[in-house]
Amino acid sequence: MRMKLLVPAMLVLLAAGPAYPQNKDILQLQRDMIDVQQRVNQVQKTVDQNDAALKSLVEKMSDQVNTLAGAMQKINQALEQLKLQGDANGRDVHTALAGLNTTMKDIQDGMSSLQLQIGSVSREITSMKTTAEPLARPDDLLRIAFSDYLQGHFDLAISGYQEFLSKFPGEARAVEAHFNIAESLSALKKFDQAIDEYDIVLQKFPDSDKSRTALLKKGYAQAETNPQAAIKTWTDVVTRFPGTSEAANAQAKIKELQPAARRGPGR
Repeated sequence: MRMKLLVPAMLVLLAAGPAYPQNKDILQLQRDMIDVQQRVNQVQKTVDQNDAALKSLVEKMSDQVNTLAGAMQKINQALEQLKLQGDANGRDVHTALAGLNTTMKDIQDGMSSLQLQIGSVSREITSMKTTAEPLARPDDLLRIAFSDYLQGHFDLAISGYQEFLSKFPGEARAVEAHFNIAESLSALKKFDQAIDEYDIVLQKFPDSDKSRTALLKKGYAQAETNPQAAIKTWTDVVTRFPGTSEAANAQAKIKELQPAARRGPGR
């Protein structure tokens, strides 16, 4: 690549400059150029040459190096002029040094621009690595969400199940995700939201094994805010699923709650 040839060539120009004593700015520039060369080499090792976006960035960096090479040529010319004029002509030397300082500023600006280009390439590489990572499988998302649920991290569990539903909406285990979201919301005492999630299970998955449990648990959530609605829901459980453990639990909850419901709130 052109950049590999240009950077070493610039270093040669610095090393082989005229015999006139170089000031500390020139020496610092030489060290900066060596540092830039090392950074560019490191970036090149990680860049996929077949990627169009990264290749374009590298070409821009090469253009920056070309610009710096031209500036370095100006420095050498200025130093050569100083050598020819000699120390006797102090005014001309002062003028030449002023021009040299201006050129040095141009080079520093160029160096800053080049560093920005290097940073841009690094960010592109990081982005490529991130997007290249394999997508999480449904089993992985469910496992993580269920682990959070078992540990009582209900907010994390809800987020995990919602991510699963957004990425795999047609997955057969969506009923499990909705049911556990409802359970997590109930544990967080967000009963109205929990009731909505139980209703999703009942409406979208009426034939699921989770259906009768969801109806029973919906009654539990309703009992926290509306006992009369809870009794109605549990009566529905007894009617629709006779002889099941859910029906037995619902019947027991009705007997437990009916006296309080008859007294009404505040009595």
